[in-house]
Amino acid sequence: MKFYFNQYLTPISFLIIPLLIHWNPSWFSLMGYQANWPIFWLLPWALINGPFKSMLLGFLLGFILDTINADLYTQIPGLMICGFWFGKIGSLNQFNNNPIQFGLTAAIGSLICDLIYFCQMLIRLLLGNNPLWFFSHGVQIIFAQVFLTSLLAPFFCKWLYFLFSKKYKLKI
Repeated sequence: MKFYFNQYLTPISFLIIPLLIHWNPSWFSLMGYQANWPIFWLLPWALINGPFKSMLLGFLLGFILDTINADLYTQIPGLMICGFWFGKIGSLNQFNNNPIQFGLTAAIGSLICDLIYFCQMLIRLLLGNNPLWFFSHGVQIIFAQVFLTSLLAPFFCKWLYFLFSKKYKLKI
């Protein structure tokens, strides 16, 4: 029986992302902070499939992650913006698939997602009477996530890009 490996790769890898976020492998963390795992998956998928499918999948990915986290803040807007932006870069053929571009694009995407998430927390902080030390801790988390995402993106994104591309078919 022959079937294409690429046919089942996308749904399986999509379902692994929430597991990686909650598993939080210690060898991929910095001071207990982890990389932005949804960006690793969304970047190569968006480069191949375009902006509108990627924006929809960014919504779906954010919805699943928000359902698992069950807090008052959402990751949906950041992932939708990143999905659209990554897809636009891919549809304009402005991406050369080299490791530096994967790292920089993932770092900017992680910064966008983290800043939108942090702004939601900051608005709630300013509306309540919470201490302001939270601001410096949030900035530290953002920088750690952006650094880890940019450091690990060349490996994960390049690998997923080749697996998601239509050229790479593995017959089993």
